[in-house]
Amino acid sequence: MKENDYTIIEEGPLPKVNTLVAGFPGIGLIGGISSEQLINSLSLSQVASIHCNEFPPTAVIFDGIPRRPVRFFAGEGFLLVKSDMVIPPDLSFSLAETIIDWVVEKGVTEVIIFDGIPESENSDDKKIWGAISSHSAEKQARKLNIELIDRGAISGIASALLLYAHEMRLEAVAMLAESTIKIPDPRASAELLDKFSDYCEIEVETGSLLESAEKLEEKYSQLVSHTQKAHNEMKHRTAHPPLYG
Repeated sequence: MKENDYTIIEEGPLPKVNTLVAGFPGIGLIGGISSEQLINSLSLSQVASIHCNEFPPTAVIFDGIPRRPVRFFAGEGFLLVKSDMVIPPDLSFSLAETIIDWVVEKGVTEVIIFDGIPESENSDDKKIWGAISSHSAEKQARKLNIELIDRGAISGIASALLLYAHEMRLEAVAMLAESTIKIPDPRASAELLDKFSDYCEIEVETGSLLESAEKLEEKYSQLVSHTQKAHNEMKHRTAHPPLYG
């Protein structure tokens, strides 16, 4: 049950849509990167935002104007909810309930959630896994061309959205991209968006994500190299301490 006081501020006319897409920061920042790419690639328009006194005091600035960190966008036949801050764990369930209750009231009948899971150590591919709110959502998972997780666990706002969708008998699919844990993973986000765009039969530009992935990987490789070099030099100095007579 919701214990926190949330206000959804509608900022423009809401188109009639059946699908909510949710992307929040998590492992590899998959939800955040994918959501931002959808907004930019499809020119989605902001239509609402969420206020909660329990949110950390945060505003994101666009063209000099402050915006609330949790916002709704619309276009191409779906609503998108995204956040520019990590949702505090103690607010995840109440926020998930607020979001789903509101979109159901607006006519949404399915939810697709973007998130990441730790990548497999034995694979070079960025596989996209799935979790569903009920067996009735299996048809969406098949159309998304993702394999369902047999046993496992997810956490954060993605898990709260999926659990509440289950309780509300709302068809929901979590698209979970295998991802690096410690750094953003635009390559995995691109893989996820390719499947999503096929599902929705829309064109989503992902080439820029692959380009940024290559740059990020190069910078990370250089960082690892410099760190390893410094570590080796430190070990060398430690192995040969100065002698005092």
